[in-house]
Amino acid sequence: MAITYDGGTEQVGQIVHHHAVLRRGLERRAGALCEAAENSAPFERQLRSLREYLAGEILPHAQAEERTLYPAAATRARGSELVRTLTAEHRDLADLAGRLQPGADRTEAATVAEWIATLFAAHVAKENDLLLPALTGAGADLAALLADMHQPRAGAQA
Repeated sequence: MAITYDGGTEQVGQIVHHHAVLRRGLERRAGALCEAAENSAPFERQLRSLREYLAGEILPHAQAEERTLYPAAATRARGSELVRTLTAEHRDLADLAGRLQPGADRTEAATVAEWIATLFAAHVAKENDLLLPALTGAGADLAALLADMHQPRAGAQA
């Protein structure tokens, strides 16, 4: 499906590309964990890698979206329902990430990793296909929103 954006094409491209990078990174790590678990091989290194990626990349990205893009979308027509859905998916991702604990059962860890990868892929597709067109169609300043996303939160340590 071809999505038409009314403005901010460069910024939309940056966001879509970043989502693709995050998705591929998550899929690689989840896939490596699943492969090791399926082969009854040690999987602790892959589990640690996935946990670190979620904690260091995916979840901070979700928090930045909730600080910037989501409030802008929530004020637009029909945006608040979409934002509630996307925010709930962030909570689901965080909850699932919390189930990936050291010493986890290999089958459960692989299952949870698959759920996370599937949920994240569907989530970024909604952001790309629904959220971004809503923002650009409503004239949101994506350049300013992206700049805000990259600002450290008040009280956060650099």
